[in-house]
Amino acid sequence: MLDIRGVSYSYDGVAAVRDVSASVGSAQLVALTGPNGSGKSTLLKIVARVLTPDDGTIAFDGRSISEWPPKEYAKRVGYLPQDPDPTFPMRALDVVVSGRAPFLGRFEWEKVADYEEAAQALALCDAADLADRYLDEMSGGERKRVFLARVLAARPKLILLDEPLASLDISHVQQFSNLLRDIVKRTEATVVYATHELNWAAAYCDRMLVMQKGALALDAPPSDLMRPDVVRRLFGFDARVVEGWIVPVNARPS
Repeated sequence: MLDIRGVSYSYDGVAAVRDVSASVGSAQLVALTGPNGSGKSTLLKIVARVLTPDDGTIAFDGRSISEWPPKEYAKRVGYLPQDPDPTFPMRALDVVVSGRAPFLGRFEWEKVADYEEAAQALALCDAADLADRYLDEMSGGERKRVFLARVLAARPKLILLDEPLASLDISHVQQFSNLLRDIVKRTEATVVYATHELNWAAAYCDRMLVMQKGALALDAPPSDLMRPDVVRRLFGFDARVVEGWIVPVNARPS
């Protein structure tokens, strides 16, 4: 589905992504992790075509992403930035139906079928009850579900999410992690999401890509990452792994 080869990108001469290569198949949940400033968000923006790489190539479904017409690419690849929109007073269903824009002609308004797709997307995100509520009346976790539904309304094959678990309390982190797993299962789309939540990512994802100083330092199943020596090498702290979960060695014992 997605083939990244030798991709690099710099901001004003400072390398943010360095010679990254990876391939991602269909119906996978992939966590993109690493320290702050390691290049996660930049790599997602490149795949989403928000940024154009300085070097390297990216192919989606066997075709260079630069060759896809913008609307056709937007129908197949959905992208949710870390801070998608302000909390202005807009109804959730109207936010979600805006995700159908790639399917509309110039000056064409959304049809009944588009609103039906939007309602289905909200239901897929366990957010059907939010349809008539306004963004500025919602919690952060509820808004995240609405914006994810906006991406899903286009039924993309590849979903790119930048820090969807950020600022959520632990209960909502668990719920949202399970939701991403469920979306992959029910839609057969591939989800690639940036996160700092190592334990939750390992509990739910199929693969973990670890960025370090702009380079891809590890591409492996969760079991290969959740080891004390690997955590120390990639994240710089000492940890124990207890039943598959990382516990810092200086954590207070129970």
